[in-house]
Parts: sequence; structure tokens; C-alpha cells
Amino acid sequence: MTIIERIADEIARLFPEATIYTENQADGFNEPSFFIEKIDTSEAPEMFDRQTRKYAYQVIYFPDPDHPKTDMERVEDYLLSGLLELKGYAPLRHIQVTQQEDNTLIYQFEVWGRFYPDKKDEIKLNKEEVKGQII
Repeated sequence: MTIIERIADEIARLFPEATIYTENQADGFNEPSFFIEKIDTSEAPEMFDRQTRKYAYQVIYFPDPDHPKTDMERVEDYLLSGLLELKGYAPLRHIQVTQQEDNTLIYQFEVWGRFYPDKKDEIKLNKEEVKGQII
């Protein structure tokens, strides 16, 4: 399951009737709805070929056009209270919410992870004599 799918699942849990997009729409977005997109990825190497990765995402909310300000305030409260982690995967970090002049609400955050290499061609001990213990 991708991170975007996990985010969509969490939004669907908070807003069961919501339309959630994960791809741009040629015809535009229906309102009200959510659009999820990745905005940045960075990595930092660590010891033993490990790396820390930071994935930045944003959830854009397109409010009800009949009362956008009230709708955005309500959705912002729900997101700030309910979208704080991807259950069983990772907490959300550096959460930031902005309301844009074009009547959209943007909920930005990062998902951090530590990744380990897949050592398929690693040399394994094969009946070698070792003094001490392997821990």
C-alpha cells in the first residue's frame, strides 16, 4: 500500500462521504472534495547503508462553494484532530495548515521513515568457526 493510499484511507475514515482524488482531473475537481499529492522527497544517509527518508505531502480541500469559509474551518478542525498519523505506519510531522485566497484549504505534513538495504548478495556465515558470540 502506498503512502498516498494510506492518507486516503485516513481521510475516508474522518469523512466517509467525501470524494478523494489522488490524480489530477482534466475536468477539474468536484466540490467539496480532497486531493492528495506528494510534494517533495529527501533522504539522508546513515551508517551501514541505512537512510532516513522524509516524504512531504499535501492534502488540498476544495470546500462547498455555498459557504467555503465555514466549511474550511470545520474541515481544518477535523484534520488537526484526526489526521495526525497513518495508523500502524508512521506519525505525521511538521503539520501546517493554510487557507488560500482561492478558497482552498491546504494541509501539509511530512512522513519520516528509516530504510534498510535489501542485502541479497550479502556473504553469510556458512559453518564458520567463530570465537565469541554472534549477537
